Amino acid sequence: MAVILGGLRGSVARLRTAAWLGWQVEGNWADPLLFAIYILARPLATALIIAAMYRTVRGHGADPVVFVGFYVANAFHAYVNTVLVGLGWVVFEEREEYETLKYVYASPVGMFTYLAGRSLVKFALATVSVATTLGVGWFLLGVRWDPAHVRWLPLAFSIAAGLASTLFLGFLLAGWSLVLTRTAMVALEGTTLGAYLLCGVIFPIDLLPLPLRWLAMGLPFTWWYEALRRFLAGHGTRGLMQRFSDPQVLLWLGVTSLGFALVARSGYFAFERRARVLGRLDQTTLF
Repeated sequence: MAVILGGLRGSVARLRTAAWLGWQVEGNWADPLLFAIYILARPLATALIIAAMYRTVRGHGADPVVFVGFYVANAFHAYVNTVLVGLGWVVFEEREEYETLKYVYASPVGMFTYLAGRSLVKFALATVSVATTLGVGWFLLGVRWDPAHVRWLPLAFSIAAGLASTLFLGFLLAGWSLVLTRTAMVALEGTTLGAYLLCGVIFPIDLLPLPLRWLAMGLPFTWWYEALRRFLAGHGTRGLMQRFSDPQVLLWLGVTSLGFALVARSGYFAFERRARVLGRLDQTTLF
């Protein structure tokens, strides 16, 4: 037991060190006021753009209730954007800019723990973005829902499952970035854009071609956004997702999240081994 507790304390210490280093990297380039403006500018702009888009189509039969659901999904999609691109960018900047990736890999912290620690900072920044977007929507844009319709227990499970899926996909893309070189950022941005279009963030998945619709239903983010709409805003998406009951949505969210975690974990270590074989841990491209 003492050995297990000692190992656990060591892991937590390494994770905390990686998180502290991640915060220094993220925030040491500007004074606190400028950094706060930088962090808040993007979610504020996103909220205003979404509101402008809605007002443009409101006269064409757009339902305000439906808009609330899509606004909530857009807000929480900040986690996917920030963590997925962020973890891949950690690999990219450590290898290309600082040329320290091989030292991180060989250090006692280890690459996987280092990425986990850096992800904590990404999640914190994304949480600020989500809170800002929801706050701007509620207080400035009139994007509101009845608090009495919030179901806290399934909502908490949904958020936990969605964040876990985001983290594991971030690990998978970080592993892929270890193998890739200059094309890493294109792959990362393309994946986040694909998730944005496939998972029902801005339009129902009913509008997708049938093969893409099946792909969307196999992704945990599709069920995550649907769960957020039901358990936070009080209503789901009309059309195909409406056929599923609340317990079925939670079940599929859990199943796809678990499957995603298993595939992503094994995929990350497979990519890591491949990068070591190819000599990509210390390869730079002067990008």
